[in-house]
Amino acid sequence: MNGIVIVAIAQEGGGVGGTGTEEQSHLISGVTESLLVPYVNFLTFGIDIAAGLIIGLSAIIALISFFKILRKPIKEQAQYKDTIRLSLTRGILLALDFEIGSDILKTILIPSVRELTILAVIVGIRIVLSWSLSKEIERHSTVIEENQQGENTTTKQNT
Repeated sequence: MNGIVIVAIAQEGGGVGGTGTEEQSHLISGVTESLLVPYVNFLTFGIDIAAGLIIGLSAIIALISFFKILRKPIKEQAQYKDTIRLSLTRGILLALDFEIGSDILKTILIPSVRELTILAVIVGIRIVLSWSLSKEIERHSTVIEENQQGENTTTKQNT
C-alpha cells in the first residue's frame, strides 16, 4: 500500500524527486500543439492555394497578352514580349514568396531534425530562385526603360 501512495504522490508532482512544472509545461505544450495543428494546416493550405491561383492567373494573363500582341508589327512585339515576360515573372516571384511563408509556418509542426533539414533545403532553393527572378526583373525593367527612352528620343528627332 505504501508503494501505491508514493507513485500517486510522484505523479502529482509532489514528494519524491519531481516538481511537476516540467510535466505541466509538457502537458500545456501538447494541448497547445493539438489546438494549433489544425489551424496551421488550414492556413498553410490556404496559402498554397493562393500561390497556385497567383501562378495560374499570371500565366493566363500572359497568354492572353501574348495573343493580343500577335496582331502588332514585329518591332513592337519584341518590346511587348519583354513586358509580358516581366509580368509573368513578377507573378511567379509573388507566388514563391507565398510558398516560402507557407514552408516557414509548416516548421511549427515538424518535430524531427531530418524533416527540418529537408524543409530548410527546399526553402533555400526557393529563396535562391526568388533572388534569381528578382534580378531578372531588374534587368528586364532597365532594358524596357532604355528602349522606351531610345524611342522617345528618336521620335523627338524626327519631328
